[in-house]
Amino acid sequence: MNRRSMMVTALASALLTALMLGSAWAQGSSKTLELTPSRGSGVSGTATLTETGGGVEVVLELQGLPKDGVEHMAHIHSDATCADDRAGQGGPVEFPLQSVVAQGSTGTSTSTVDTTFDELFGGEPYYVNVHAEQTDPEAVPPGVACADVVSMSASASASASASASASASAEPLSDTGGISPLTIVLAGAAGLVTAGYLLRRLTA
Repeated sequence: MNRRSMMVTALASALLTALMLGSAWAQGSSKTLELTPSRGSGVSGTATLTETGGGVEVVLELQGLPKDGVEHMAHIHSDATCADDRAGQGGPVEFPLQSVVAQGSTGTSTSTVDTTFDELFGGEPYYVNVHAEQTDPEAVPPGVACADVVSMSASASASASASASASASAEPLSDTGGISPLTIVLAGAAGLVTAGYLLRRLTA
């Protein structure tokens, strides 16, 4: 392989690395919320929100559903919290989600909603609500499981407080691995700088 071919190959590799790291950064945000029972339903589970290139994916996983085969509507509501909803003062539906169909007391659904993490976790109140069986086609049934979408700043403050309290008595924890956002940014920047240098050499 001649020198020019080697430089073209290196340039392609550097650009591919930068693109892959940029994609990982854009699609790396994910948060799991705990769905807790409403109105003594006994229904619980999780709502996992993941930012993707086409919106936010919401995966609901429920357990304790009382009746097999029943469809449970689900939504993301705005301008209120789970406490408000349980007090009969719920907020409007902001993003409809795929219904959860009970199968042997459990059920799941996956939806993609047209929003971003910045909007959902920006501080305005949102909550994920899974509803009871619909018996009146003209009315939305009450919620049976709910999770508040807590803003990133509030979540970070709570985590920092918990960490500070635990650090006084806990042993230091080892690094659990994973790629930090700073590492992704630095590696992507290095790839772009390398690509720019090689391109200048090729066109010189």
